[in-house]
Amino acid sequence: MSALHNTAHPSVGLERPPSRLPVLDDFNALCCLLVIMIHVMSLGITDADPTSWQGAVVFVPWLLSRCAVPGFLFSGGMKMGLELARDTLSPYGPYILRRAKKVYFPYLFWTLFYYLCFLPIGYVRGSLAELGNYLWFGSLSAQFYYVLVVMQLYLLRPLWRQLVRRVGWLAGCAGALVVMLAALWLQGAAARALPWFAPYQGKLFITYLFYWVAGLYAGYLRPERPAPTRRLWAILGSGLVVLTYLGLCYLEFSAGVVFFNLELMKPLSNLLSIYLLMELCAALKNCGPLLRRFLNWLYQASLFVFFVHCLVLTYATAILQKLGVHSLSLLLIGRLVAAYLGSFLLYWLWNRLRQTIHPR
Repeated sequence: MSALHNTAHPSVGLERPPSRLPVLDDFNALCCLLVIMIHVMSLGITDADPTSWQGAVVFVPWLLSRCAVPGFLFSGGMKMGLELARDTLSPYGPYILRRAKKVYFPYLFWTLFYYLCFLPIGYVRGSLAELGNYLWFGSLSAQFYYVLVVMQLYLLRPLWRQLVRRVGWLAGCAGALVVMLAALWLQGAAARALPWFAPYQGKLFITYLFYWVAGLYAGYLRPERPAPTRRLWAILGSGLVVLTYLGLCYLEFSAGVVFFNLELMKPLSNLLSIYLLMELCAALKNCGPLLRRFLNWLYQASLFVFFVHCLVLTYATAILQKLGVHSLSLLLIGRLVAAYLGSFLLYWLWNRLRQTIHPR
């Protein structure tokens, strides 16, 4: 996919690395849309008949969207890699403070906000101990764990700096993949043997290490894009692998047919899905002004929508069920409309309010 060499140093003679790449903004915006799809379809995954057409309609977009969190981590690693490749590096303390202001402090606010919103509908008991537990484990809403994972990765910036400077990309990525796969197995075993460890399962950075490290090297080395012909073959080959993985997973879901441990194929499928999304974003780079304005707005809204959409989903589902809507199809349609239109409408209203209070 990329013209990389097994070196840990940026290519000599390249211009100074940019502090950011606009294509990553579009990429993060698309990943936000995919995260919403995961949570919209989660109801269908548990309730739909796997052998029905309804099960297929739910499962396919749900599975395709699962590359979103690996995509976020790849993008975050790539941004850090771009920074590590620069001549001067911002001091560690101010860097961590900026990251905390960007994602962790909003996480604290949204956890408290969710908690207060869940009190009237009986989703939480209402105690400081319970709230503290939710804050520590990031378990009040399905998307909150990501913030805890990415903050762990930010805190380890000195380690990533040494990694990209001293270890070649191939060895670094291979080692990260081995550690990640081992961590996935060990965390499951530890959670079964040690009940106190269960809440930590899936919330340690090593669970997603491969995607972050791959992004680090992509940002640090900034490989050139291949020629159009090679890129076309890479896109077709990547699409074939992703579709094969999708087909095998669907057979397991619908018919219980088990071929082999598909968890071993999942990192490859996720990485190739990330590549395909990156190619799509690269193609959108020179889009028309109207679409460009929309994509820029989508990116600006993405963090707010990332935090708020599960709250919208929870209330929308509760209201629909209270109104007597119990058909899975109608519930999913209602959730889809609420999660996308409702969440972005709330951002628009919040942004208008912010501009009214603090006009530019």
